[in-house]
Amino acid sequence: MLARQLRLVKEKDFKKILKQGKSSYTKIFRVKALANELKNNRYGIIISTKVSKKAVERNKLKRQFRAALNKLDKKLIQGFDLAVIVSPIALGHEFKFIKSELEKILFALKMFKAGK
Repeated sequence: MLARQLRLVKEKDFKKILKQGKSSYTKIFRVKALANELKNNRYGIIISTKVSKKAVERNKLKRQFRAALNKLDKKLIQGFDLAVIVSPIALGHEFKFIKSELEKILFALKMFKAGK
């Protein structure tokens, strides 16, 4: 689980990232990144009811993305806000697949420290 200081919770932060952040995407989700003035990264996950009407399924996806981000956090360059926007195709995919796709997208955004 992500610590409280590593989460994006305010609507104004999400709006700023979605408007100004640089983007990269795959078929199952999109990541938007924007530099912040903090010493650590903050993460937000957006899963609408269009993905699934069932809260159980949306929450499961959110937990999987949080766990993947938590594992990758130490390898990433710090000082960014990242918003992950999940599409309906993400339902039914395993954690390993989600984590590998997340690694690819963060690599495309040049978010990994030198030496990965």
